[in-house]
Amino acid sequence: MYHNFDVPASVETLWKTCHSLVAELLHNCPIKSHNLKVVANKPLIANTGSLYLLKDGTINETFAGQLIVVHESGDLIGGEALIQEKFTAYENDFAVTLDEYDGQTFLDTIAADQTKFLLWNQYLSCLTQSYQLLLCHFSRQESNFSPEFRHYEQGETIIEANTDGDDVFTLMTGAAKVLHNDTEVGEINRDEIFGAIAALTNTKRSASIIATTACDTIVVKSDNFRSLLAARPDTVQKLIHDMARTIVSCNERIIELSKLEP
Repeated sequence: MYHNFDVPASVETLWKTCHSLVAELLHNCPIKSHNLKVVANKPLIANTGSLYLLKDGTINETFAGQLIVVHESGDLIGGEALIQEKFTAYENDFAVTLDEYDGQTFLDTIAADQTKFLLWNQYLSCLTQSYQLLLCHFSRQESNFSPEFRHYEQGETIIEANTDGDDVFTLMTGAAKVLHNDTEVGEINRDEIFGAIAALTNTKRSASIIATTACDTIVVKSDNFRSLLAARPDTVQKLIHDMARTIVSCNERIIELSKLEP
C-alpha cells in the first residue's frame, strides 16, 4: 500500500507490516478463483463475501472521489468488509490480476488457528492505526490554513496590476472584472479562484481586479495555498478550470477589441 502524497513514516511502517502478514494469513486457505482478470475501469465491488489478493497491477481505494490508499501487488483487499459493511470504493485505471478467496472460508481458517487469529488481529490493528494517522496528518495540514474574509464595495480594487502579491482569492459572493491597461478583458464569477499565478510564482500582478458589485472573498497566503494544493487534488482541478476559463475569456475580449481598432 502507498499514497500519492507524502505520508508519515509511521503510516508506511504500518502498511509494510500489513503487507508482510498476508502470506501467512492466506496459507492453507483454498483459492476460490485463481488469476482472476479485472479489466480497466471495471472496479471490484465490496461487501460480496469475498476477499482478494492483488497479484498484478494497482487498485485505488477511494471515498467520495478522494484517494485513501493505493493497493499494490501482494496486498489483501476487502478483508475489512467480511464482517462490517464497507463504504469505500475500488477503482482500477488499468487491468489487474487477483486471486479470490471465499470470505467465510477465510474467517473459518483464521478462527481455527490461534496463530492466524492473532496475526489477523494484528493486521486489522495496523490497518486501522494507519488510517487514523492519515486522517490526523491531512486534517492537520488543512487546519493550518487561516483564511481571511475580505469585503469589497462596488468599484473597489481587489487586486492592482503591477504590484507584488502573496494572496490568493476566492470570490464567494458578487462579481468582479479584469482590467488590463484600463481595458476590461474579462470577469471573475462566484466561487472562482484568482490571483494564484502571481502569488505562486512571485511575480507582479498582470491585471487589476475591480469589484463590479459588492463582493465577499476568502483570502489565503501563497504558502498555505501550496499546502492546500498538495492535500486537495480537487482544488488543483478547480484552479486549472478557473484559469483556463479566465484565459479563454480574456482572449475572446482581446479579439473583440482588436476588431474595433481603426
